[in-house]
Amino acid sequence: MQRKLIVLLVEDEPLIALTLVDLLDELGHETVEATTAADALATFRDRPDIDLLVTDIGLPDMPGDAMARQCRAIRPDLPVLFATGHFTPTPGEEETADPPTVRITKPFQFEDLDRALRRLYPPD
Repeated sequence: MQRKLIVLLVEDEPLIALTLVDLLDELGHETVEATTAADALATFRDRPDIDLLVTDIGLPDMPGDAMARQCRAIRPDLPVLFATGHFTPTPGEEETADPPTVRITKPFQFEDLDRALRRLYPPD
């Protein structure tokens, strides 16, 4: 059983954000939403309880990978899930174990999101 995560979701497309919130809720996680990198960074600074950053790459004010690097400057071990429509990883999007980073390509299904979260947070 995977533990309940507090997820900072950064997505500027309202329908995609709504779908992701529903999927994360169905998986038993709590979601904190932001539509811009600036809002996400402010939220991250105010919420030390954030377990996971889920972000789009194409945000309106800053690329999601640059925003993720700024979050990791605050907390280097922060797990990040890049949810993107980009097919070719850009620097910062590569999957790594340390710090935990996974990339998932939009559109994706419930099972794809579940699998990605299990790679970041393997069940006990």
